[in-house]
Order: sequence, then C-alpha cells, then structure tokens
Amino acid sequence: MEVDRQRAVAVAADAFRAHGIDDADAEQTAEVLVSADARGKHSHGLLRLPRFVRGIEHGNVDPEGAIEVVSERGGAATLSGGSRLGPVVASAAVGEAMDRAAEFGVGAVGVRDSNHLGMLGYYTDQLLQAGYVGIGMTNTEPAMPPHGGTASVLGTNPIAIGLPTDPAFNLDMSTSGIARGTVLHYKETGQELPEGVALDADGHPTTDPAAALDGTILPFGGAKGSGLAIAVEVLAGGLVGAAMGTDVTGTYHTDDPCTKGDLFLAIDPEALGVPAFGERASAFLADLTADEPAAHVDEIRLPGQRSVERDRAAATVDIEDDLWSEVQALADAN
Repeated sequence: MEVDRQRAVAVAADAFRAHGIDDADAEQTAEVLVSADARGKHSHGLLRLPRFVRGIEHGNVDPEGAIEVVSERGGAATLSGGSRLGPVVASAAVGEAMDRAAEFGVGAVGVRDSNHLGMLGYYTDQLLQAGYVGIGMTNTEPAMPPHGGTASVLGTNPIAIGLPTDPAFNLDMSTSGIARGTVLHYKETGQELPEGVALDADGHPTTDPAAALDGTILPFGGAKGSGLAIAVEVLAGGLVGAAMGTDVTGTYHTDDPCTKGDLFLAIDPEALGVPAFGERASAFLADLTADEPAAHVDEIRLPGQRSVERDRAAATVDIEDDLWSEVQALADAN
C-alpha cells in the first residue's frame, strides 16, 4: 500500500518512542528506515523496525547510552556507540568524520558498541551532499562462506561510496550475491530467490528464501566478492576493535548483543590539491550516461542514481499491508 511519507516517519517514530527511545533518536532512526523504502530498498526499510524493537526489548539497545570518542589522532578517531540505535550512532560518526575532514582534509572514524545502522548508502549520501567523497562499510553476522567454502563465517559486509557530483553517484552494495535483508523481504512476500545466490543448510543450491536463511548466501562474483567481504570484515571489524567472523552477533538475530563494527571516511577533494574536482568528475559521469545504451536497456544509469532521485522526490512510500499493520501496532504498544 502507499503511505504518506511523513506519516510513515511519524508512526515509525512513535513505535520507537513506545519502546523507550527519546524523540530525537526515534525520529532520526525512523527517517533512515523510511528513506530506504522511498528508494525502493525495502530490505532495509520499515521491514527492519520490528527487529529493532526486539533488540530494545532484549536489552541490547541502550536508549541512554553515551556516544563518545575513545581513541583519536588527527583525522582519525574511534567512537563507542554506547549500544544506542545504529542509525543514531552512524550519523554521529559521519558528523565526526566531516568535522575531522574539515580540519585535516580526511576524516576516518571507526565505530564499535553500536547496532544495525540500516541502509549504508544513507550515510554516504549525507557525506556527498556536504561536498565530501564518502566511504562507508560495516560487517554483519556470518551469512556466507569464503569462496570455495560452505560454512558461514563471513558477513554480507556492505560497502558504500558516494561522490559529490551531478549526476548523483552513490554506490551501496553488499558483498554477497543478494543482501540478507532482501532474502528476508523475499521470504516475507512469498517470492523465490534468483538462481545461484544461496545454499541450503546441506550445502545445496536453493531458491527458497527460508532455506537460504537457514543455510548460506554466496559472495557475488566468486573470489572477487569473497575477497572484498574479507577486507570489509577486517577493516570495519578488526581495525575498529569490533568483532570479526563468527564472533559477530546481533545484526540479524537481535536477541543477541551487537558486536559488529563500522568505518566511515570523509575526504575533502580540495585537500588533494586537484582544482575543480567536482566539475571534472561530474562531466565525466555525464559523458558516461550520455553514451548509447545497449539494445536491451532504456538508459545508462550510475550506481544509486535512480534510488537517490526517488528518495528526494518521494511524497509517499510503498509498504506491505501486513508490515504497516505491525508498525502501527508497535506504535500503539503503550
């Protein structure tokens, strides 16, 4: 069903308030989730809200946790999120990265002691709109094997890159053939998975999302996706003092404490001494999209271009009827 965007944000915020979250954190988290739905990224939209609430109910979200810098040197810092809601902590980390980039040219901020942050591309969008090159990454609960394996030891480990250009460029991708949130969305909506993206619990290929959730998701592109997932595991997890591999919990099964990490980078283009970076990069991207498209496509689009345009224009969002009823019930919990 179509829901007015501002109403969706208001009801989602009410659901968080009803479970002990203060106004500012409730509204910020609701906005991040609804933004994902506006972009058509339903796997990271309001579908996640009931899981966030379960994390609160299990005591793994601390509504009053302190977000603080626990280590710093120049343009680099590590934040402890105090177990607050992930979107709140991630937004604070992005702000910290921008502050340090304004002073030092580059801001690199690691995060630990946080929770699931929602759609990673939301934060690189914040960075690019402020004029920075933005890079974000996060590790997740084990959901896929390394290339050649069958045991789930790696997260789906997304990475996002945003450029301060026109047209918009905001790459946001998991390192798996399909995001676990998308598998959950397919399960909730009764859809089958594409071929070649998942194994069941016995290590056999499956298109059943329920079987995939009990089994493993595969890296995209074989060894390439596996290699990138390993790099994100170490950079977003180990480098910031968070967990890696099978020690990561709480991003999907929210009855467990969340032990993953995040890493955000903000780069001021002017710090590299290249004149008119934005104009040059924008002209290059415009040339790319102006090329003649292949016969089977209507136009050439950049990563994130269509979803960003949707988000900025959307007055309504599409939400599954049952999910909207559940969100409203959570908002009325008190």
